[in-house]
Amino acid sequence: MVERTWIYRVPCAAVGLWLGAVLGVPFGAVAALLILISDQHTWQMDNTAPSLLAALVSAVLLLGAGRVGRRFAALNRAARQRRRRHEMLIDLFATERPDLGKVNVIDDRRPFAYSVPCIVSGRTVLSQGALDLLEPKPLQAVLRHERAHLLARHHLVLQLATAVAQSFPGTRAITALSMSITELIEMSADCYARRHVGQKPTIAALTLLADMAVPAGALPAGGRAVALRLAQLHIPRHCCQTARSKGTYALGAALLVLSPTVLLLNAIVIDLCPWGAA
Repeated sequence: MVERTWIYRVPCAAVGLWLGAVLGVPFGAVAALLILISDQHTWQMDNTAPSLLAALVSAVLLLGAGRVGRRFAALNRAARQRRRRHEMLIDLFATERPDLGKVNVIDDRRPFAYSVPCIVSGRTVLSQGALDLLEPKPLQAVLRHERAHLLARHHLVLQLATAVAQSFPGTRAITALSMSITELIEMSADCYARRHVGQKPTIAALTLLADMAVPAGALPAGGRAVALRLAQLHIPRHCCQTARSKGTYALGAALLVLSPTVLLLNAIVIDLCPWGAA
């Protein structure tokens, strides 16, 4: 599967490409409406029909973006409430381990590990069972994996993907792509762990913690699609350092930046060049 599906070969960049595509839609629509409102050529006789069509398309895109935004806000509020309740339980039942980098350890024989995002940073939770099971190197891989989730604010990306899927429930392509973001995010965290700890310890950690269950709203070190993640980790070259990955990053940035920029430059060129002069 990893060999056949290119996005799974560049998971870090694929997430960036998806974000660029999703966020570029409202930015481009806003830029188009601002240009239509301010451009003196917009409502001339010859331009009325195309201007109305452009305004209609931009308004539809903004309505869709607003729907996604409202759903994202609702999901974010619910997730914050769940995390606050879970943090209270962590304070009650977990022991902080500064020697592991301020990791909270729960006295549970079942092996699990997850992170709980907070406004400023976040908290990493391990069970005593995971500590007993993991050797030092795989343990560091697990901690790096969770650190990657917190540093990259992956919970917000997951909420945005869920908001997109729920806002357009009848569109199978959007739903499938949005739900695949979960696997790509886990692969991205695996790549971060591999870069800092090594390939073999990361594979060992994922294999040992593959089937664990975590609370709702937490970001796990194991989880679903383990076969895809293991296949990615077995690729000799690091996934986020290939030319394909860098090209995908550039495409994601272009989708975010170029849509409003091209519209603005187009309006400037129309104003500067006397196309209609006799």
